[in-house]
Amino acid sequence: MMPHDFSFAEHAPEFDSHIEQSIPGVRQLRSMCVGLSRRFVQNGTTVLDIGCSTGSLLSAIRHMNQPARLGARYVGIDAERAFAPQWRERRAPNLTFQVCDARNFRGYRNLSLVTCLFTLQFLGESDRLPLLRRLHDALIPGGALIIAEKVFAPSAQLQDALTFDYLDMKLQHFSEREVLGKERALRGQMRLWTEQQLVSALCEAGFQSANIVEIWRNYLFVAKLGIKTWER
Repeated sequence: MMPHDFSFAEHAPEFDSHIEQSIPGVRQLRSMCVGLSRRFVQNGTTVLDIGCSTGSLLSAIRHMNQPARLGARYVGIDAERAFAPQWRERRAPNLTFQVCDARNFRGYRNLSLVTCLFTLQFLGESDRLPLLRRLHDALIPGGALIIAEKVFAPSAQLQDALTFDYLDMKLQHFSEREVLGKERALRGQMRLWTEQQLVSALCEAGFQSANIVEIWRNYLFVAKLGIKTWER
């Protein structure tokens, strides 16, 4: 039987728990995003979550900032329609979700915070830099992008060591058939960069290297925080 492409729709009802079992430490990363949001969310601006899946992260960010930032808006976009039932449960007057490809979204403006967790890796490589440029340009001065990606290790030896230890971790939650099936299904869909390629793209998009910092790492998963500098 030929393997089919990985489908987020198949895991939509239990997606948050599926991701926590698939990406070690992702709960800590999401908690960090919520905590860091207090520094960046501003009244009269928009907070955007690209590839928002169930909307739980964006909802948590809103909950954290709502008491002090009543004038902020929160928008989540995702290409997968199967998450819509969970969006309806989380929708609020200033919290909205829409089915949308990030490359076609028209709301890139007046952003104080953007989160983009494990989404860029599913876009074609030629689409990534244009999207990062749009995000940078849409951020207000002092606004921030939090981006997380799975990356290639800097050497074949490290790639081998980290990959197989990571697969051993996944086998604590999934069967061998499930792990192998997902790896096969993701072929051709997930195109990884090295960490240096990711950082270089952020710099080319407009973020200054001095304002890009690693905030989280686990196996071959890494998250960066980039802050847009004030215009001179």
